Amino acid sequence: MDVAEAWSRFRGARPGWLLAAAGASLGVLLLRGARFTALGRSAGFPLTTAATAIQNFLNRVTPFRLGELSLPWLLRRHAGEDAARAVISVVLVRLVDMALVLAAVVLGLLLRRPGEGAPPVLPAAASLAALGLLLASFRPALRLALAGASRLAAATRLDRLAGVGRVLERLRAAVADGESLDRRQMVAMAVLSLGIFCGQLALFFALLEAFAVHVGPLELLQGGAVAQAGAALPVAAVGSFGTQEAAWVAGFTWVGVPMQDALVTAVACQLFTLGFAGLFALPAWLWLARQPHVAGARPASLQS
Repeated sequence: MDVAEAWSRFRGARPGWLLAAAGASLGVLLLRGARFTALGRSAGFPLTTAATAIQNFLNRVTPFRLGELSLPWLLRRHAGEDAARAVISVVLVRLVDMALVLAAVVLGLLLRRPGEGAPPVLPAAASLAALGLLLASFRPALRLALAGASRLAAATRLDRLAGVGRVLERLRAAVADGESLDRRQMVAMAVLSLGIFCGQLALFFALLEAFAVHVGPLELLQGGAVAQAGAALPVAAVGSFGTQEAAWVAGFTWVGVPMQDALVTAVACQLFTLGFAGLFALPAWLWLARQPHVAGARPASLQS
């Protein structure tokens, strides 16, 4: 990246579009809060959204997306939500998010004209099919995984540790409890997840326009899907640093954005979205700090 050019582009970024990007980022946060509210029981929308804002920021600064665990902890601490059930809900919505992203990638590949340098569609379609199968058998797959974990704990004698046995038992109970999700909850999760995906694309569009990089709707879908897929990978890095930029550049150069434009906007996306996440997380943390704790809640446990 030409650093001098990049600095010039940052100084000339259009504030109106940056404000629109902030609005889109806030909209995505509100939709995420609504989604977890629909899947939860006792935590209301304000508390769940505040916890989601903190979770989103921590995901940006922790390796392997360990910030995900903050949401079950905060919901347990302030609303008495079952932490094991919340962990399973987090896994479920992340799988749904990835399925939407892969579906968009496959659609983008199918809509590419021959000779435009598109990668083969088969690997992406196979990945989407495998993920769809996993979602269709989500609860049985979790039961199978927990059965394997229990056997491993018994073989290594870890089950003699009281905490390990309790955690596995809580997860088994949460899997069984999660099967009681009604159709309204499932529909709400699907609709809100689609809204989150579209909100992310709107955020990307605003950031591109802020730097005078223009893409059409199809190019936004194709490049944005690849960018979202890369950012979601739980790699051994700090947050999404590196993977998000690489995925952004790969996605948008694929649809014809010049390399320098893709590099500058990739860095801009990382910096501005991190800034938005911190901007939303700080008041959320200050507000939650004033909220009462549920009696008996223990921060670092999956116990009820």
